[in-house]
Amino acid sequence: MTPIYRIAAAGAVALALAATGTACSPAGAKPATTSADGTTSLTVTLAPIVDAAPLYMAQEKGLFKKHGLDVKITPAPTMGASIPALVSGAAQIGVLANVDAMQASAAGIPLRLFGATTVTTDKPAQDTGKVYVAKNSPIRELSDLNGKTIGVSGLGGAGELSLRVALDKSGLDSSRIKFLEVPLDSMLNSLERGQVDAINTISPFTNGAEAAGARYILSPGAVAVPHALQFVLATTEQFLSGNRTTVEKFKAAVDEATAYAAKNPDAVRALLPSFSGTPKDLAAVMQLPEFNSDFTADRARIWSELITKYGFVKGKIDVDTLVVPKA
Repeated sequence: MTPIYRIAAAGAVALALAATGTACSPAGAKPATTSADGTTSLTVTLAPIVDAAPLYMAQEKGLFKKHGLDVKITPAPTMGASIPALVSGAAQIGVLANVDAMQASAAGIPLRLFGATTVTTDKPAQDTGKVYVAKNSPIRELSDLNGKTIGVSGLGGAGELSLRVALDKSGLDSSRIKFLEVPLDSMLNSLERGQVDAINTISPFTNGAEAAGARYILSPGAVAVPHALQFVLATTEQFLSGNRTTVEKFKAAVDEATAYAAKNPDAVRALLPSFSGTPKDLAAVMQLPEFNSDFTADRARIWSELITKYGFVKGKIDVDTLVVPKA
């Protein structure tokens, strides 16, 4: 199994809009089915990445069953592919990158966010995303990046946005920097060949960069968006309206698993290879995200305000509608 790390939000939004036929109504938000013993069946779509570990943990530990749910996890081929799966009705709940969800909402897709598995850290050393330059690079200070080219895994997504914000906060001018889309598994090679001056990569690719002698220079997320929602639980407005109790049960199970993951990182590392394709030796040392289920509108607004300010959406992000209030 190949690990999935790349976000393709724009394409996912286009597919989701095509699935609806319009920009405002899901094509088939299938209702949850309940068996004679009271168990409700759900299909969940997600990319099998570390941020989704609490869901696999909830399944392994019987937490879904504890809350009366029979959950089928359907791995998505990319992180953005879960959005059209939700809209088409192929799945009732998904795990999405928060920025992807907000961009989809601004495009008119009626998503609703009701929980979180990970948030961004305020500690640079613990940030899962980091910027590196080659070991022999003439770039010695962050200010040397002005006018240079930085490789990013996707244009128009969370990685580019947080990097632009972090650079501007650090006194640079992100408009003077070129951002080049480079697949994560090709970034180190691009850096070593001089095709880019720096790379903005994520765990576990950070381990490979450091092993090759690349020099760390910045942790964008910790600088730009500390304490913001990172990966969120999402459903459609249509499914939520008829299945709120089921959604609340699902959230309760995932919240319990997320709290366990936060306190037991070794359990996450042991589970990760079974669903993500991450090798055991890499799972044992890679930087884990901050598992945290503290889901609030304020955490969502950290991103929404920046997405709008930097022009990463054309429409409006209505956070008060997008974020489902706590029951």
